[in-house]
Amino acid sequence: MKDSFKDFAQKTLTLAVTFGLITGLGEGILLFGLRQLELLTWRLQNRAYWYETLWIAPLVDVILFALAGFALTLIGFPLRKKIPVNKISLFLLSFLAVFDWVFIILFGRISLAPILILAAGASVQVFNALSKREQAVERSSQRSLKWLAGVGLAVFVIVQGGGWVNEKMKTSQLRDNADAPNIIVIVVDTLRADHLSSYGYERETSPFMDGLAAEGVRFENAISPSSWTQPSHASMLTGRYTYEHQAETRPLDDTYPTIGEVLQAQGYRTGAFSANTLFFTRRQGFGRGFLHFEDNYQSVSDAFLNSSLYGYLFDYYGLRKALNYEGVPTRRLAPEINRSALQWIDQGDQPFFVFINYFDVHDPYTPPEPYLSKYGQTQGGLINGFIERYHPELTPEQLQSEIDAYDGSINYVDDQISALFAELESRGELENTIVIITADHGESLGEHGLLQHSASLYRQEIHVPLIVWGAGVPSGIIVDTPVSTASLPVTIMQLLGANDGAFPSQPLTKLFGGSVPPGWAQPISEVAQFDGAAEQNPTTYGEMKSVVGDQLQYIVHEEFGEVLYNWRDDPQEQSNLANDPASASALDGFRSYLEGLIGSPIFK
Repeated sequence: MKDSFKDFAQKTLTLAVTFGLITGLGEGILLFGLRQLELLTWRLQNRAYWYETLWIAPLVDVILFALAGFALTLIGFPLRKKIPVNKISLFLLSFLAVFDWVFIILFGRISLAPILILAAGASVQVFNALSKREQAVERSSQRSLKWLAGVGLAVFVIVQGGGWVNEKMKTSQLRDNADAPNIIVIVVDTLRADHLSSYGYERETSPFMDGLAAEGVRFENAISPSSWTQPSHASMLTGRYTYEHQAETRPLDDTYPTIGEVLQAQGYRTGAFSANTLFFTRRQGFGRGFLHFEDNYQSVSDAFLNSSLYGYLFDYYGLRKALNYEGVPTRRLAPEINRSALQWIDQGDQPFFVFINYFDVHDPYTPPEPYLSKYGQTQGGLINGFIERYHPELTPEQLQSEIDAYDGSINYVDDQISALFAELESRGELENTIVIITADHGESLGEHGLLQHSASLYRQEIHVPLIVWGAGVPSGIIVDTPVSTASLPVTIMQLLGANDGAFPSQPLTKLFGGSVPPGWAQPISEVAQFDGAAEQNPTTYGEMKSVVGDQLQYIVHEEFGEVLYNWRDDPQEQSNLANDPASASALDGFRSYLEGLIGSPIFK
């Protein structure tokens, strides 16, 4: 009896694991390949599908199929003489494999029910073909299991080992530049400037960053090139605006050099550590120039939920739909980012360039205690784009509760930046280090009836902090002139005294002396149309462009036309001056300025 059960279990589990490996290898190729061809629908396109998917998908499917095989063994063995257990197992395993592949191809194009029907029909055809050769299938699964496992192991070694070897080889080939200062760029995702104490906020949300601002250079009116992550990060790395790099509707390509590439050529170890594992990632083109880039795959939950089809189904239909889970299970918190960055810094002696993205201020606003309730009794999380709650109807009290949680998130990140500095100081790294702190965009918190970001180009969504501190940086400077964070690459090179012309924008160091050079460029911002977001958002109905002048902000929408605000006197931008005859000259000037940059009419 024991031997019989052992034989039955071995046969069933071997078949299940073989199916799991075939399914996972096919899944990895489909997910990675279709994503590269931009044939995945948006919801799948923005999951964590990259080279690691090629081994994570088979690993996850082997575990899931093995569990299915184990269940089939326990249930089927007592019933094997009453029902055709082997055929039932073969059909169920066929269905799990076929459904996996059909779902990848069709999800987002048709609903789940037709996908299930199509997968069931296809599974019947596969089952009919295999069941006619049942004995041959069993023998084949036993023979092929080792080969398939070998393929999976080889993929793992090539992907993981290849990345490690590549980093080590390129690091060993860096030119000697031992005396160069280290550079750290910290991007606090979704941090609007006017919620920092040093930018006039009534709450003390950012004491550590305020101290750095007092000891370095604070740009009072830094403007992001866009109101969402992907294009703004592309601009901060290339020094180019969105109309140039085009990394809004597609990943960043290799048209323009990145600051990472240029610094690597200068002898810098370059590393990026991203908590925004949706948009600041290697698969969005941001790995170029970084010897080391950590985005996804830093935890078991992230690998399962983000890089396997059945993990995605569990997240989307299980956690979100069935259990009403509203958190972000794969969210990387600032302490994790700090640990990863410090561990990498400790591994080498060359000067380093570290680019950090903290995601803790991004919705849903749910910092850990005591930060969550620091400014009021709040649960946070009512605004939550991860479950498509982009614009919930909030009472004034609920909106204030969300603002309180947002401010608590800022205070949490401020403490984590302080902790990072303490660790760097204990290592003796701060004496010769330049630190830049900024944000990729701001956040609407009820202004103009809007929530979140990528909704518009109003000041709340593009006005970001910008603090430069460290070796060779003057102390106690406040720059009032509007500037663009697209100037970061050329500014870094200027601070190093190594500007080789790779970045054409204006170095912000020219403003350190207090005067504004003639012809100083006005910062522009751009955002594309976003279908499927909140109906209140202007970007739901068309793209937008903006210019921030010394006193006025010009915004043009491709459907709704132009608005003009005096942002200095009217920082909430309530009074539209576009219809004032006295503004005609200013409007003409802004139009001409934009068209001169773009080289064509604003909207064709």
